[in-house]
Amino acid sequence: MPTFITNIGRLLTDATTWILFLIPTAGGLMIGYHALMKEVEEGDVHSAALHNKAIKNILIGGAVGMSATAIVRVVLAYFQ
Repeated sequence: MPTFITNIGRLLTDATTWILFLIPTAGGLMIGYHALMKEVEEGDVHSAALHNKAIKNILIGGAVGMSATAIVRVVLAYFQ
């Protein structure tokens, strides 16, 4: 296999490793922020609903991101 292709494979493997670390970290921080904002604005029902929706979207986005990254890792493993 040409070294160019091998180096691309290594780059993608390293990038997906970082992504698998960053998605849950960023998601956790964002969920923590929205939970804190929800507690600070505890009397406002509309604001609480917006924060609940944001938390739900973060969880869905994190699951989609982790799944997509896992699929890329599986494809890379197949070709290596």
